[in-house]
Amino acid sequence: MENQRNINEVFIEETFNARIEKVFQAWTDPEKLMKWYAPEGCAISFNHIEVKTGGKFHSCISNPQYGDCWCIGEYIEVIPNSKLVFTMVNADEIGNPINPVDIGMDSEWPGATLVTVTLTEVDGKTKLQLHQTVSQELAKKTGAYPSWLQMLDNLNSILN
Repeated sequence: MENQRNINEVFIEETFNARIEKVFQAWTDPEKLMKWYAPEGCAISFNHIEVKTGGKFHSCISNPQYGDCWCIGEYIEVIPNSKLVFTMVNADEIGNPINPVDIGMDSEWPGATLVTVTLTEVDGKTKLQLHQTVSQELAKKTGAYPSWLQMLDNLNSILN
């Protein structure tokens, strides 16, 4: 029976053949993030990023088909080589929060989500568990879930 939690939120688990420090650095170094943190065919840029507890970011994923998708967020918790917790809020290019419906997103998509990334060392490899506070079904329907999978594939590529 599927865990109730997995139904009400995105849950992805991947294991990377890389040391935990290298995986954590890929999530926290802006230069490395720009190499993998966007779905296939897209690119990410940062107007601002400060990866530390209380730090904020303002990013833009440019999609040749759908245009730019701006996002702001705050790092709620940053524990080196262990955990990242951050908010993701749809925004405009100035950094003001906006209603996802105003940019053509599904009316059920929340204006803000919380992403939790936990890293665990297992026999020299790194197990990553990602949770996002939006229903997995909605994330699959909107493309957010497959985007996470593509980005984690990209991450795997730069780690090897």
